[in-house]
Formats: sequence, structure tokens, C-alpha cells
Amino acid sequence: MPHQVLDLCRLLPGPLAGRMLADLGFEVLRLVPPIGDMTKTLSPQLYAWLEAGKRSETIDLKTPAGVDRLKGLAAAADALLEANRPGVMERLGVGPDILRAINPKLTYVRVASYRDEAFHDAPGHDLTYLASGGFLPRFGDGWRHLQIADGAGAHWAVIAVLDGLRKGGGFYEVYLSEAASALAYPTPVKLDGSIVCYGVYPTRSGQLALGLLEPHLWQRFCAAVGREDWKASAFSPAIESNPVYVEIKALLAERAADEWERLALKHAFPARKVQPYATPATTIPWRETR
Repeated sequence: MPHQVLDLCRLLPGPLAGRMLADLGFEVLRLVPPIGDMTKTLSPQLYAWLEAGKRSETIDLKTPAGVDRLKGLAAAADALLEANRPGVMERLGVGPDILRAINPKLTYVRVASYRDEAFHDAPGHDLTYLASGGFLPRFGDGWRHLQIADGAGAHWAVIAVLDGLRKGGGFYEVYLSEAASALAYPTPVKLDGSIVCYGVYPTRSGQLALGLLEPHLWQRFCAAVGREDWKASAFSPAIESNPVYVEIKALLAERAADEWERLALKHAFPARKVQPYATPATTIPWRETR
């Protein structure tokens, strides 16, 4: 029987975690307050994507009937996700202590903002989490295109659910202000387009991403294009004063990205055409085989 998950979250991190759990085969019931979810108005396409695979029900936790309904659902649930500010669920009479007293095996996951006491009750959003953690300088304009803390927080919320199920229940707080830090490992040297073997190049049609970091991959590329003289230049700088960089750009501009991709497949070196973004049909990046 599939695990039962109650998703009381709005906006992005919690509903994304719920969507991921639904993709993994969990039965997810979305519990939405009477005012609804702002995401439905701001981004209907995103809202529909986040709702995929879930059932939905309106619940008013400010009423005794709503509180009783949640308690009844929690009694039979395996996990619960919520993203209210600390203390809100407790004031409503459905905090983790009360719900886990009803169902000790319940894994209760709160998607919270900050661990720090000074900001523990403060609201926040992806941009302010990145700002407080010192990540905006590293990610640059990335915040305009991807909600980095929210996405990382959703993954940690899923991990918390799985850990709670493994341990037979528990209460977890996932701090969005810290979630991005799990991605902020020390910057790998040279993986920023500053060397000729690793970067994005224009072609006759489209762009091509080269990922020729290991010596044997770079050597396969050099052999495939008949430029054995480049073999010692993989880590040379990607600047106009470097003749190898200029020659690589000129060579790649002779063919379309599709052609280079086919050559890369034939000779087993990593090079792929840069594709336009498309919303994935699923969030599961693996395949289970038995």
C-alpha cells in the first residue's frame, strides 16, 4: 500500500516536495486553505505542474471542523508537510506534538525559513535566503531563472520524509536559508569557461557544450578533429590571445552543433548541443530496474 502524505504547503518548496513524493509513488493529498494558493494566480502553469499526481481538498484550520478533519487525516497518514511560520500550527492546535501524539509514526516535516533565533520567526523567500547566506554573488543572475534555495529545500524535505519513514516517525525542520549551502561546495577550479576544454562554443548553427576535462576525453576530441598538436593545451586559457582557443572556435564554427554532437557520439567524448529549456514531464532523474 502506498505511503500517505498530507501536503499543507503553498507557493514552491513544499508543493515541489509533494510533487516529488507523488512521482515516487506516494499518495499525496494537498490540503489547501479557503484563500487558495497564490501560485495558482501568479503562475497557473507552474501550479498545474506542482499539482500533478496529487488529490486536493480545501480545509479551514481556523475552524473546529477543519482541525478535526486534519487530526483524522493525520491519524492515518505516514507523513505531513507544512510551511507555516513557527508557532502557527501550534496555535491552531495541530502542531507536531499534538499530531504525533495521535499518530506516533507520523513524520512531520516543517519547511522553515531560518535556524538562527534572531530570524527564526521571520518570513522569507528564495531571494532573501540567497542574500542572507551570501550566495547571490556566486550565483549571479541565476536567481532570475531558478529558485535555488526553494528547489534545494524541496529535496531536503523529501530526504526528511524518507528518513522519518526509515526511523518510524519524527519531527523535522528544513531551513530554506541553509538548503542552498548544501549546493555551495567550494567552487571547482576552472569549471567556469576559463579553459579551452570546458565551455560553451558557437557553431555554424547553435551552440555546443564541451566537457573534455579528463585527459583521455580531450585526447579523443583532438584525434577526432585531426589536431593532435592540441593535446597539451586542454587547460590553456580560453582567451583571444591563446591561438588554440581561437583555432577551436574557428573549427567549431565550420559545422552545426548537431553535426558535432554526432561526431562526439561516434568518438565517445562529451559534447552536446545546447537545447532550449522545456519543463520536464517528471522530476525523477533515475530509472529503477529489477
